[in-house]
Order: sequence, then C-alpha cells, then structure tokens
Amino acid sequence: MNKMKSRYKRGRHGVSIIEAIVCLCVIVPLILFGVDVATVTCMAQVNEELSEQLARLCSTVQTQANAQKACQDVLNQYQKPANVSEVDLASVLFDQGLQQVTVSTVMNVNLPVPFLGQSTYRCTAKAMQPVISSPAAQ
Repeated sequence: MNKMKSRYKRGRHGVSIIEAIVCLCVIVPLILFGVDVATVTCMAQVNEELSEQLARLCSTVQTQANAQKACQDVLNQYQKPANVSEVDLASVLFDQGLQQVTVSTVMNVNLPVPFLGQSTYRCTAKAMQPVISSPAAQ
C-alpha cells in the first residue's frame, strides 16, 4: 500500500508541471497577439486624428494645389511615433461643387511582436470636412 501512495503522489506533481507548460504555450502567444492588436488600435486612432486635422486645415484654403501643399508641409514637420515607419498623404480631393475636402492618409506601423510573419501593418484613414473658405462669386 505504501508503494501505491508514493507512485500516486509523484505522478500528480509531474502532471501539474505539464499542465503549466501547456497553459503557458497557449497564454503567452495570446498575450503577445494582444500587444500587437493594442498597438495597431492606438496607431489607427492617431492616423484618424491626423487625417481629421489635415482635412480641417485644407478646408481653410481655396484651391486643390494649396490644400495639397499645406498637407505636405504639415506631414514634413510631423513627428512620427516610435513604432511608425512612414506616414504618407494618399489623396486630397478638394471639391468646389460639393464644398467639401476629403483627405486620405496612410500610416505604416511596425508591430512590436511580429506575428505569423507579419512585422508591419498599414493603416489608412479618410476624413471629410466642409470648405470654410471659398472665393467670392464674381
């Protein structure tokens, strides 16, 4: 009977270690994936805010060329977050007929933990604003 008890106790300790290892093999990748998702979510919000600000800026100018130049000037002075490799102006549409400006931006985000072979994520944002400053009709 004593031999049976000692075998049973030894077996339980081994099972606990195996359960802990298997649990860590599942939980650690999930946590690392969560870090990537949180990073992409934060940078997508930053990109949305940037495109919104650029659209507001463009709504105060009077032509497509001026709007494009104003956006490029802002992007040249923009201080990117540490995990952003590139911020580009995808398009500026200055529509006098509809009296609105549409700005699209693209942001390449470096993921802190490359997951499934993907180390960067491309965020795009689009914002529209009504034109505030338009030339007077003659």
